[in-house]
Amino acid sequence: MENLILQTVDLSKKYKTVYAVKKVNMHIERGDIYGFVGENGAGKTTIIRLVTGLAAPTEGSFYLFGEERNKALKKHRMAGIVENVSLNRSMTALENLRYQCYICGIQKTDAELESLLCDVGLNPAEIAKRKIKNFSLGMRQRMGLASVMIEDPEFILLDEPMNGLDPQGFVEIREAILRLNKKGVTFLISSHILSELDKICNKIGFISGGELVEELSMGELHEKSRARIILTFAEEEEAKAAQEALASYPVFAGSECAGKAITVYGERDVNEILAILVEKKVRISSINVKEESVEEYYIEQLRRRHG
Repeated sequence: MENLILQTVDLSKKYKTVYAVKKVNMHIERGDIYGFVGENGAGKTTIIRLVTGLAAPTEGSFYLFGEERNKALKKHRMAGIVENVSLNRSMTALENLRYQCYICGIQKTDAELESLLCDVGLNPAEIAKRKIKNFSLGMRQRMGLASVMIEDPEFILLDEPMNGLDPQGFVEIREAILRLNKKGVTFLISSHILSELDKICNKIGFISGGELVEELSMGELHEKSRARIILTFAEEEEAKAAQEALASYPVFAGSECAGKAITVYGERDVNEILAILVEKKVRISSINVKEESVEEYYIEQLRRRHG
C-alpha cells in the first residue's frame, strides 16, 4: 500500500443515466509507466479528468500517495496533460517555460529550465531562437512535458500523447518519458495504440465501456499472448482427466484447465499431446493452435467480455 501512487476504489462517473466510468479499481505503483488502453469512448479521458480533479466522481473515490482524493488534490505532486498544453506559439521554448514559472509562482533559473528541456530531449542551444510555431508536433508534445515538470511532479498523467505523431515523433516522446521515469517520475499514459505502449510500459490496464477489463504487468501480458494449444472436451470430467494425464509430464506442467478446455502454453508438439491422451483413453473434441500478438490478446478479451 505504501508504494501505491494511485489506487481507485469503485471509481465511477455517470452522465444522466449512462456510466462513462463504472466501478474501476486500478493500481499504479511508484516508478510504474502504466499504459491505459481502450477504444475511443472507453473512459480513459474521463478517468484522467477524475484523477486530476477536472471532474468529480459520481460514486467511489481514489487515493493519491496514500491520501484520499480531497486531500491529495490540494498538493502539487501530480500533473496531467489532458489535451495539448497551452503554449505561446510566438515565444521560444525558454520564454514559454519562464512564463509558465511566472504563472505558477515558481522561481527557476534559466539553467534549471534548460535542464528540463534536455530531460525531454530538446537541445536548448539548437532551439534557442526557434518559435514554438516552428516546432513539429512531437517537439510540442515534449515541450508540454517540460512545462508540467516545472512543478517537479512525482506523477504525470498523459492522455493520448502519441496521437498524430509520425514514427520519429513516437520515438522522441517515448525516449522523453523513459528519461523522466529514470529520474523517478511515475506515469499513467492512455492510448489506443497498444503496440507503442508495449515498448514503454511495465504495466497495462485494459478498459472498455467504462469498465476495467484486466490489469496486468507487461510480463504477464506477453506470457498470456504467447504460443499455446487449446484443447476442448465434451465434458468437464474429460478435461480434468486430460489435465491429470498431461500433468505427469514436466513439459506440460504449466497447462491450465478451465471448464471443458485446457490451455497448453509454449510451442509444443501437438502429436505428442494427442499420443498421451490416446494412451490414457481421453477423448478430445477439438484442438486449436494459437500464437497471438498482444493486440490480438487484447481484442480477444474484449470479444469475450462483450460476447
